[in-house]
Amino acid sequence: MQTKTIITGSKILFAALVSAGVFGTAQAQSPATCNISSKDLASWYVSGTPTKGGIVTFANSVDFPIKNTACDFYKWSHQMFLWITSPLGQGTILDSPVFYDVNFDSNGNAIYLPNGSVALAARARPRTFALRGTKPQSFQPGGQAGGGDTLLSLNGSLVYFGIHANDVYAWFNTAVTNGVLPASSPFPTTKAELQKISQYAEQNKAKLGDANALTMELKTAWVDAATVKNVGDYITMTAAVPNYVGKVGDTTWTISTTTPTVTKTLALVGMHVVGPVQGHPEMVWATFEHRNNAPDDTYYLQFGASQAIQKVPYNSKGQWTFMSDGGSKIGALTAMMKVDGATGNIVATTGNTIKQNNVYRAMPWGNLPTPASANNNGQLVSLNKDIRNTLSKLGDVRSNYFQGGAVWTRNGSIPTSGNDTAQQVGSLLLANATMETYHQTNIKGCFGCHNIAAANPPTPKTAVSHLFAITNNPLVPK
Repeated sequence: MQTKTIITGSKILFAALVSAGVFGTAQAQSPATCNISSKDLASWYVSGTPTKGGIVTFANSVDFPIKNTACDFYKWSHQMFLWITSPLGQGTILDSPVFYDVNFDSNGNAIYLPNGSVALAARARPRTFALRGTKPQSFQPGGQAGGGDTLLSLNGSLVYFGIHANDVYAWFNTAVTNGVLPASSPFPTTKAELQKISQYAEQNKAKLGDANALTMELKTAWVDAATVKNVGDYITMTAAVPNYVGKVGDTTWTISTTTPTVTKTLALVGMHVVGPVQGHPEMVWATFEHRNNAPDDTYYLQFGASQAIQKVPYNSKGQWTFMSDGGSKIGALTAMMKVDGATGNIVATTGNTIKQNNVYRAMPWGNLPTPASANNNGQLVSLNKDIRNTLSKLGDVRSNYFQGGAVWTRNGSIPTSGNDTAQQVGSLLLANATMETYHQTNIKGCFGCHNIAAANPPTPKTAVSHLFAITNNPLVPK
């Protein structure tokens, strides 16, 4: 198969868009392999018409096609992202009662905190986002995969993390915890399984208006909105974050013991979107990033089996949040600091000082940078392009985010270990530059961590989710 190189030249904006997968090789005279028509995209909107800030409905996970293609999974993922980030009131769907923020107690049990203006006003303090390992336990402990490493933007903002689940997830967890459903229950994928959850919620005076979305869990990554170049290009949210007030040399940042949190407006830079669809209790694992985050390593594209494979070289020219203009891959992706789990303080890693370090996506589109991944990459690039073209013309802030890929398994099999890769499909080495920053090359994609390996089998199929717990009573005590 012929391979050609795409020359990006010195146009910084174009290079940035190519790296973000927005335009890819849209100039090439060849059809893409995962297009979405204007009519189909319009069908995602509650109004039936794409509009700036228009509300997108959730993807119907119960009716997900049994005879499916990779494109079906990528479209499901993108529709879910646009639904979750749809403007609603003073925030988004993520801020509404449809979703809970998930904190954890000292035993690692999930605590579901309802959203919505009334619920947020009733809380003792705003939602709390944090860094991995930060104390106290009322913080959300999501962070860098694989450890307590900490990420710092070029403009000096720490990256804060949130964990979230929708109401279907919370009621499913509660039903299993309270013995209404067996502990061996997988995540629901059928109308019959969903009905049991909905009925249980209704018995407890809860209405699941988004029921056909099935169980959704999210992880989000944020920076201080005051540090981004144009805050209007970002989805924002207000949250309490760790308040680092002291610096001991250039190797330690100390958290305040009297006022451990400070409320800030945060800008969204990354999101994992995860949920089951019909026939897939292992769940679809998808990720999204802001287009200004970081450049891609070299990758390959192919738009249709009869078309030439094209090479997109690494190009870091541009104004990035986590990479210097024209920065090198040499020395990048090295964690300079981490969170001390005992104190919540930030400390430099061995031999380093606390400072920003360059970041790039080592596995663009979730695959090895080889020609073998060209067709899969082409599908993601073409879908991103079609959606961005529509949203950017409307001036919709969601046009600034792109899907980095998604992964699932053949026939819905649930991975039994991190090495169980034979049945995986899609973006097999998927990682997000803001959440798996330093572990992009040594973790085998999402299922490298999200599998049901256990020392004492049998393990519940829900073990693929790290927030699911059956040792507490999330919403309704027994």
